[in-house]
Amino acid sequence: MGKLSLVRVDNRMIHGQVASGWIGKSNAGNIVVIDTETAGNELMRDILSLAVPFGTGFSVLTQEEGIEEYLKNEFGAQNTMLVFKEIQTAYNCYKAGMKFGALQIGGTGVRPGAKAIEGPITVTEEEIKQLNEIQKDGVNVYLQQTVQSRSTKWQDVKL
Repeated sequence: MGKLSLVRVDNRMIHGQVASGWIGKSNAGNIVVIDTETAGNELMRDILSLAVPFGTGFSVLTQEEGIEEYLKNEFGAQNTMLVFKEIQTAYNCYKAGMKFGALQIGGTGVRPGAKAIEGPITVTEEEIKQLNEIQKDGVNVYLQQTVQSRSTKWQDVKL
């Protein structure tokens, strides 16, 4: 059985930094994106698949499908990089039984009601509560945009 080699929140999901940096660093043979809206959009799924390196497994699942697949077989035999488009989805999946030891926040984009905390990483008050709760459960929550950028522990973020 494989393992979750990287669990990341990135509003762009799969892009150059993910494809060229994180996949290799995490030793992932499989990428699973969990975002219900994207799972229902064939064009977006096709666009995302273009950034996936040859020979790497790839799927885009709804939140419900992702939870079901994880609980069934933890996404199969290969090491998996799990990417959530939104913190809310990562939180929902975690609370539904998708356990991970670390959660990397890579980019959430500029959004109404969210405050910038580091580069393109913004959080709402609700997301702050969710990340605090996950961290209290023992999950290592940290910010890191690229493989080359520094990592900031969630507890060190000045909100």
